Amino acid sequence: MNRHKAFPLSFVTTGKHLLLVGGGALGASRLATAVLFDWERITFVAEDPTPETRDLAGTDARVTLHERPIEESDTDHVDLVIESTMDRQLGARLAGWCRPRKIPLNAMDKLDYCDIYYPALILRGPLILAIASSGETPALASTLRRLLETRLGPGWCNAALLMAETRRALPQNAARMELLKHIAGDERFLNLIAENNITGMRDFIEDATRSMSG
Repeated sequence: MNRHKAFPLSFVTTGKHLLLVGGGALGASRLATAVLFDWERITFVAEDPTPETRDLAGTDARVTLHERPIEESDTDHVDLVIESTMDRQLGARLAGWCRPRKIPLNAMDKLDYCDIYYPALILRGPLILAIASSGETPALASTLRRLLETRLGPGWCNAALLMAETRRALPQNAARMELLKHIAGDERFLNLIAENNITGMRDFIEDATRSMSG
């Protein structure tokens, strides 16, 4: 039996401190994704940040940019480290600093230094699709992400927002769970998602909720 070496979980970012290491276009992409999440602080260390990185650091108060090589003290008081360079020696140094501190590390294309793997992400409101391959086939994961993105239109974002709103409004019990599963699995609701029919989705949810109350 094949045993997967990485168990997929969602890392809670609220109140946490992220350290990003590595500049260039890939580092800028990592930062652009990071600011979409509720990190308390984001420290970005890069010798070659892009203009986009500097602009983002200047407009998001959570981001601190250091234009210099990484130092061991940068790993003090952080909760997660993501490195995005092709420098294997840098990955080894980061692993040597992070592991005694029990800080999870993602080192790009350096599987033996990784505690976590960076997935290909699709964001649709509250919905987050993470496509992971335990670091073995990131190119294929990226291709699958692009294929799925074309099929997941804005209706999925709006449906997720409506469903989250409904979930918060209902009592926390087994009936709520069954109702939401029923709505999400109904072909009529899925058709409304495909059409991005927000009014239709809201009416469908309200009708289903009234039926449960009745």
